[in-house]
Amino acid sequence: MPLSRITTAAARPAGRKVAGIAALTGPLVVALFLVPLAQAQDSSDLSDIFGSRGLIGTPSARMAPDGELSAGASFLRNNQHYNLGFQVLPWLEASFRYSGLQHFQPDYPVYYDRAFGIKARLWNEDDFLPAVAVGIDDVVGTGVYTGEYVVASKRFGDVDTSLGMGWGRHAGTDLLRNPLALIFHTFDNRQSFIGQAGQTDFKAFFHGHDVGLFGGAVWHTPLNGLSLMVEYDSDTYALEKSFGNFSPRSQVNYGLAYNVSDQLQTGMYWLYGTSLGGSFSLKLDPVHPQYPQKIEAPPPPVEVRSDEERQQALAALLQSRDPRNARQMRLIDSRNAARNDFVDALWRMGGDYAEIRVQQSTLDLGVTGTISSTRCAATARLMQGVAANITRIRLHDMDARRSVACAVPRTVEGPLISAAFLTAGDLGKLPDMPVLTIDASAVSPAGNRAEIERRIRTAITAQNIFIDALSLGDSEVLIYYSNLHYLAETDAIDRIVRVLSKEAPPQIERFRLVAVQNGVPQQEFDILRELVERSYLQEDGTIFDHAVRVRPPAMNQPVLAAADDVYPRFSWGIFPQFRQALFDPNQPFGVQFVAVANAGVELAQGLSISGSLEASLYDDFSTSRPSNSLLPHVRSDFLKYFTQGKTGIGHLDAEYRFRLTPTIYAAVKAGYLESMFGGGGGEILWRPQGARWALGADIYEVWQRDFDRRFGLQHYHQTTGHVSLYYDSPWYDLNFELRAGQYLAGDRGFTFQVTRRFSTGVEIGAFFTKTNVSAQQFGEGSFDKGIIIRIPLGWIAPLETQSEIGLDLRPVQRDGGQTLLGDAVLYEQMRSTGEGEIRRQQNNIIESPQ
Repeated sequence: MPLSRITTAAARPAGRKVAGIAALTGPLVVALFLVPLAQAQDSSDLSDIFGSRGLIGTPSARMAPDGELSAGASFLRNNQHYNLGFQVLPWLEASFRYSGLQHFQPDYPVYYDRAFGIKARLWNEDDFLPAVAVGIDDVVGTGVYTGEYVVASKRFGDVDTSLGMGWGRHAGTDLLRNPLALIFHTFDNRQSFIGQAGQTDFKAFFHGHDVGLFGGAVWHTPLNGLSLMVEYDSDTYALEKSFGNFSPRSQVNYGLAYNVSDQLQTGMYWLYGTSLGGSFSLKLDPVHPQYPQKIEAPPPPVEVRSDEERQQALAALLQSRDPRNARQMRLIDSRNAARNDFVDALWRMGGDYAEIRVQQSTLDLGVTGTISSTRCAATARLMQGVAANITRIRLHDMDARRSVACAVPRTVEGPLISAAFLTAGDLGKLPDMPVLTIDASAVSPAGNRAEIERRIRTAITAQNIFIDALSLGDSEVLIYYSNLHYLAETDAIDRIVRVLSKEAPPQIERFRLVAVQNGVPQQEFDILRELVERSYLQEDGTIFDHAVRVRPPAMNQPVLAAADDVYPRFSWGIFPQFRQALFDPNQPFGVQFVAVANAGVELAQGLSISGSLEASLYDDFSTSRPSNSLLPHVRSDFLKYFTQGKTGIGHLDAEYRFRLTPTIYAAVKAGYLESMFGGGGGEILWRPQGARWALGADIYEVWQRDFDRRFGLQHYHQTTGHVSLYYDSPWYDLNFELRAGQYLAGDRGFTFQVTRRFSTGVEIGAFFTKTNVSAQQFGEGSFDKGIIIRIPLGWIAPLETQSEIGLDLRPVQRDGGQTLLGDAVLYEQMRSTGEGEIRRQQNNIIESPQ
């Protein structure tokens, strides 16, 4: 019986990870109804009564659109099914099913069963071959619904047909001999497996003496959204029949389904010749933004400088870095201009030049026309005007049979060296010379520096971005900012750059933006203004393609260190929480509505104190079923904390964050760390620059808190800590996390987690933990596992916010493999400025000026 905490608090600004322990239909269904109905999806493929793509009670080889998340329910006589589905990859479907069976177990009026399932498509349909998929039902569960299948689907116009072969429950009709058993005799026997929840019997998969056949057809009628179905189901409900729950009279089912919208599907059925049935399924698309326009002021327009202003600013920036760069750039411009002027004048004199070469101090010209001393003298006078380092002119025909030479006259005013015929390699070897220079007054800061800084601060603050420190130089501006508002860091950067395009003087060429969190620099974004202007002018451009260089901030940050006038800095908030206790056989669905007041103060850079006070507004939690765990009750007594501590301290701690190197971050904290534990410890994280992986470690000494959630502590205490490896994969935006160490109950093992995070901020995945605790010691469930869902509020409502709904769905809450809430948060809280997240979000930037 796990617990869920769904919160609308902003997780990142508060510096605390949203933690839940289970949730299913309540807030998720609310979120689904809030999503607009305009987002089109492929809704022609239907869902069966168990939530998978299929017909009525049988699966098909069809898959949902990539990334689709669904929740639904279905009913037939004495049976109810509640399901949650996720299209993990274009070819991989995962599902969770929670079923209520009446008259199934004498000890329970309604027996509730939990089951996980997967389906993988082996290949897609083409002109000749059908789509083929293989699936396993109840891969981790009690075994009540265990079954495996291979199914093929083929479309013929408006009719979609499926035919499959099944094992386990799908083999109830025993129509054919198991083909695998004909090859491997070990597949001939299948033991009936109804065991402890959470166990998996891999030796049973695709085993059995016989198999069943199932199949059917769906007709998508001319009436928009209406489909008619007929199927033959090989599941004879033998287990339900033996307990008196349900007894089929026929294996043929009939039904109709109607797509109310792209997100809502309903169905009515005549099932197994004996029962009416019905279903509904809600679907959402986390791949695309549901509200492209937020209730938010639009980003300011980009202001582009003139070509002359850009050239002057770039020259000033080069000179500020190295005066030789500016000299070289001026020489190149002078060389190109001199060469162009000379060649134009030479061709005006005669257009028959076939070859132009410079040999030492001689300009050698091959001509096809007249060769004379008069022409040579005229060319020499032209060369005198160019003032190049040429002392002699030679004209010759292309056969080298006739030539004439003459000297270039010199004047007192003429320089001995010109840039006209210099190569790029020669430029760095020359001493300073009288070439074109830029007026220093043209690149000095315009107006009062303090007034410009004030305008920049005001304009960026108006974009809901906090400025920690700011420094305006001759050619660059350095800004330390804290993004507590925008879910995507790229949105904050985009708005800052847009503000600077207007407010920064035209000679400012370089924008240095340093993201700060809790007073600690996280990442520096080095941006060249000219490239930004070009990117915004391109129809499909983005500043992260070429204009932004991402690097770790230097350890020495004098500008930020001097900005101590912002401390102490206070923050507070009031927000709701919604907790659920699920899967208790006596009370499958318990709720608690909580009001939370959160406050904090930043005393100095990296040093803060924060706390939260929680008050229950309503709950129907029951503690009539005490924990029977053989391990220390580190989590299984959670209901005592929220019934005896209806009003209590959620957390109250002091924290200090700092950096050991530019890429190694650390935090130490002590106090009442969460609702159930208090103590102290710390965390360290190494995030190499430009890498998609990170390595962390944490260790804490904690004491169990009193159930009233006030200031008292119980006797139980434990040392807990882990080493963590994180990887933000570019492959389908999958994120992997592996943690190994000692858990709250003293057990040791590892946790593996994989999630898929979309550019919308929606994140869905799963985890499991295996420790040195046996399945018998662990109890119901055998080992800790669950489903992770993170839904930003800005995705289900047209709001710009970092708040999210966090759901960690566990089939059962036990004590093995449990971690301290908030023990390893640095990676999560720094992810917005990481390499993978920046690349994931960059295409959301509005590319063109408004």
